Amino acid sequence: MSAPTQFSDRSGIQSAERVLALLGEIGAAPSGATAQELAGRLDLTLSTTYRLLKTLERQDFVSRQAANHRYILGRTVDTLGRALRYQLVATDQVRATLRSVHDAVHAPAYLTVFRGEDIAVAHIEDSPEHPRIGQLHVGFAEASHATAFGKLMLAAMDDASLSRFLERHNPRALTTHSVTDAAKLREQLDEVRAQQIAVEVEEYTPLLACIAAPVRARSGKVIGAVSVSVSAADFSRRSGELEKAVRRGAWHVSAQVE
Repeated sequence: MSAPTQFSDRSGIQSAERVLALLGEIGAAPSGATAQELAGRLDLTLSTTYRLLKTLERQDFVSRQAANHRYILGRTVDTLGRALRYQLVATDQVRATLRSVHDAVHAPAYLTVFRGEDIAVAHIEDSPEHPRIGQLHVGFAEASHATAFGKLMLAAMDDASLSRFLERHNPRALTTHSVTDAAKLREQLDEVRAQQIAVEVEEYTPLLACIAAPVRARSGKVIGAVSVSVSAADFSRRSGELEKAVRRGAWHVSAQVE
């Protein structure tokens, strides 16, 4: 058992410190902790511990398991963790790189990262003149089978992870061009691996196209993607220019990722 935490004498600060200490203890316990265990570890009365836990529970920072009365971290902590991961990747330098891509090709630019085994948008650089695809927002984690950044990152998964992903998400048709057959999608992903670039034309949204290039960690592992979206007609006119822009942007982002 760790030594009891020493708290400030000022009531407001003391309450905040106690709440943070409770979260720390619960987060450090693989199977959670009971109120009595937490009170003992932090040298708190049981009534104070329950009062603080109720506050945390109302805001979904912690959750109480009915079977064993142990407290575990709640969904709000997961949400904050995801926001932190986005912020760690989407630094000022990375956002500036995305802005340069946007400015160079006059198109919205997107940064996508892994969220566990899911794929989510971490940052978007757009403008009134060149707006993002309407449905996309930071945190968007759907339709990876039908987006260029999704295909790029699905191609980086090993076979077991890819199989789990497809089982969980059950690819569905968003347009008449969407690929929903698992075998055909796997063929596409083989091509993405070979080319290290992913393209979709009218698979996610009619009349729109997207192209994505991989962001890599220093180990070489794919950890994200830089992509842009344009009209399908615009893509057919300048696909080469767009490919160069996302490859260059992805390379710069990779160089900035710790």
